[in-house]
Amino acid sequence: MSEDVRVRFAPSPTGFLHIGNARTALFNWLYAKSIKGKLILRIEDTDQERSTKEAVDMAIKSLKWLGLDWDEGPEVSGDYGPYFQSERLDIYKKYTDKLMEEGKAYYCFCSSEELEKKSNMQRTLNQPIIYDGKCKDIPLEEAKKRVANGEAAKIRFRVPKNQTVVFEDYVRGVVKTNSDEIGDIIIVRENGFPTYNFAVVIDDMLMKITHIIRGEDHISNTPKQILIYEALGAEIPKFAHTSSILGNDRKKLSKRHGAATLMEYKDEGYLAEALRNFLALLGWTHPEAMETMNDDDMIKAFGLNRFSKSPAIFDTAKLRHLNAWHIKNMDLDKVTELFIPYLIQGNFLKENYSEEDRIWAKKLVSVIRHNCVVLSDIIKYVPVFFENDFELSAEMKEIVSKEESKKLLLFIKDRIESENEITDSFMKELIKQAQKETGLKGASLYHPIRYVLTGSSEGTELSSICELLGKESILYRLSKHI
Repeated sequence: MSEDVRVRFAPSPTGFLHIGNARTALFNWLYAKSIKGKLILRIEDTDQERSTKEAVDMAIKSLKWLGLDWDEGPEVSGDYGPYFQSERLDIYKKYTDKLMEEGKAYYCFCSSEELEKKSNMQRTLNQPIIYDGKCKDIPLEEAKKRVANGEAAKIRFRVPKNQTVVFEDYVRGVVKTNSDEIGDIIIVRENGFPTYNFAVVIDDMLMKITHIIRGEDHISNTPKQILIYEALGAEIPKFAHTSSILGNDRKKLSKRHGAATLMEYKDEGYLAEALRNFLALLGWTHPEAMETMNDDDMIKAFGLNRFSKSPAIFDTAKLRHLNAWHIKNMDLDKVTELFIPYLIQGNFLKENYSEEDRIWAKKLVSVIRHNCVVLSDIIKYVPVFFENDFELSAEMKEIVSKEESKKLLLFIKDRIESENEITDSFMKELIKQAQKETGLKGASLYHPIRYVLTGSSEGTELSSICELLGKESILYRLSKHI
């Protein structure tokens, strides 16, 4: 394998990037990286009624956030452009004309209403929904005159009769289809725009795509595309049709199973690194069964022989677990930068924060990130460092008011008063000393201190909290309850 291998991700900008096509993009990216091949980004925007610039911009933004780069395509250029299908109409026309002149395609004058009526009849009779070939024998010159006179016409590809179309799929093995089950397919709409199955073949042929990695919903398109490749005398790429993605209830993935679009995961506080890790495990397995992985782990191990035929299950709990792992293991400076927008949003940090503020934020993140599953969780743990005058619950007050708790808190207060700087290590040692001095342990030791300093029964390690609180705040909080 080498850089001669070329794969592509070709989204249709009729909506925003979701989990299914994000996974397809990732698999293509991983394969290109793993064999030093090239990834091409192509925008399939021939559906002019539904394609929008907003969707194009959001697709590119989403891919960038996910951390995927491409070797050719929008914003990168390359030798095989244009990379927007809407800018390639003259290219499609050239190959349409070629097929027409060779008798491999023909004009179809059947109206949409007529075709729908025939399809309904076939459906009623439990017959395959295929075109009956009504227009296939109209002489080309006659058909051209009718078109020139303004008659609306589609263009159909003439599918060979009774031909077995065979391809070997990396996931499915050998797949066979009889051409009689396909029928003559439309390759150019009445508005002059090519259909998906035609444009994709021309583009993959001219862009020298060698491997096509896509979802299993495209398996039925593959025989049609192979026939067009053959009609054009083009080399047929290799295929890998990955499994579908289902929710925990084993139903088709939808909004109820999680965020609908990629950028919604970003907004919810998921890391791109965690999402890449999670997506890779939806239908692919690491040879050593690794689950928590960085990019290098995935790239080194990635291959097309590790895909599963079985549907992948979208498990939100697993995604959250992976996200928490990546938050805990990411470089501290990098993860601090990711947390900062949430601190600003919660009014815990000014937008024009200083270097001193950033250092404080880094120290805060170093303490709190171990409790965070998503980045937005930090908002739950920060208030304790700002609010000195919180109220204790009745149960907390009862425990704090015990004589043994009072002695404990007084011991802590006396030692802190004589210390210049309260560090994590100092507090760890002080709590050990308090245990020896008072004989308290477990909840009897830790709960009174935590209640008085945080107003909560759980959270980040006490010694770490104290370092961030500082001497003045600690003494103020202790004094209120002694």
